Amino acid sequence: MPDNGNKIPLWNKRHPYPTADGSFIQSWLVDSWSIDRWQDELNILKEADMNYLILAPTVIDERGKKSQAIYPSNLPGISLMKGHEKTLDNCLKAAESLGLKVFIGLNDDRHWWQLSEADKEWFVAEMHKGNAIAKELYELYKARYPETFYGWYWVWEISNLHIKLPKYQIMLAQALNIQLDFLSNLDNSMPLMLCPFMIEKEGTPLSAYEAWSNFFSHAHFRKGDIFCPQDAVGAGWLRMDTFVDWFEAMKKACDQVEGLRFWSDVETFRQKDWTSSTLDRFVEQLKLPSHLVDNYVTFAYSHYFSPYIVPKGYHQVYLHYLQTGKLPTNKVKPPTGLSIKKCHNKVTLSWQKQDIQDICGYLIYANNKFISRLQPKPDPTLKFTLDSSFSHDNSLEETTTYQIIAYDYAGNMSEPVYMKI
Repeated sequence: MPDNGNKIPLWNKRHPYPTADGSFIQSWLVDSWSIDRWQDELNILKEADMNYLILAPTVIDERGKKSQAIYPSNLPGISLMKGHEKTLDNCLKAAESLGLKVFIGLNDDRHWWQLSEADKEWFVAEMHKGNAIAKELYELYKARYPETFYGWYWVWEISNLHIKLPKYQIMLAQALNIQLDFLSNLDNSMPLMLCPFMIEKEGTPLSAYEAWSNFFSHAHFRKGDIFCPQDAVGAGWLRMDTFVDWFEAMKKACDQVEGLRFWSDVETFRQKDWTSSTLDRFVEQLKLPSHLVDNYVTFAYSHYFSPYIVPKGYHQVYLHYLQTGKLPTNKVKPPTGLSIKKCHNKVTLSWQKQDIQDICGYLIYANNKFISRLQPKPDPTLKFTLDSSFSHDNSLEETTTYQIIAYDYAGNMSEPVYMKI
């Protein structure tokens, strides 16, 4: 199994500054993709100098109601999801042509988020089902794509809500062992990656260290497996100024397991409005834990930075960072052609439309209080609209001063412009 015996981090072997080395991609995004569309998407990852793709899950369960796969499965009770007749084959074929390595996730079920002690029997059954899926996937694809079909992704995202109590730590480790032991017998050369997340209001770094230490003491991890916590900055579960404290705690626990690698799953989104992060935040998420982590994957470059789902500016700015280690410091033009009007209690601000290639979005303030961010969301149809107006419910009698700031994909901001009413 692969192992980084040298203490120089993998990211540092690639560049003198931290960069992303892979992306997740989910089934809903790749619905009905042709081999050419896969080639286009993976070319973006290759252009961004990445080596890994994580495709997960391959089977989606709904607690006994139905079970659908994104590959042609012959397992009982599993049907083929429409639009996914060639998903796995096209993915692996395109990845092979570009030298990318693919981690494949097994089965998932939303009931995981309601997991209780009473669900132990159900979850153990899910592990055995995942083993049957792994065996079928291995027999279908490993011989055809021996270097490309690289590893496994454990789709069940453990949080500190799951492992607050020792009995859950042991229960989940024992369930994971059902899968780890099976995968070791199937092919011990293929690493397993798991990506838990921590919630700041549900514990402390110390409690995370204690929980993961106990979990690891009962789990059968192999040398080369990858413990890859989500930094949780995009979701808001952890803050930019505290997530490294949690990473230090989890790294300390991880180091107790010989050969278990510690990576970071860097979030590229802003969950409050499901928009993409600007690159300044993303680069900071890379830099802050760089003394702790061996490598980085993203959730998810393909969903939030790819020019096939968001404006090209995100990818162009990241390529600039990739080549120079620095973000561009462009001067951002502020909005012009301003107008403001009030009808009843609704205020409408308007300005001249700006170029979406230069402008990522706008920040709106009222009397120095932040009230809105205007930024196009990811859209696979690429039909983006950069706002040039904003309406605000305002019943105040006194004068309100509005402030608008334009920002670009690197996070550079314009001078503010003001309107009063």
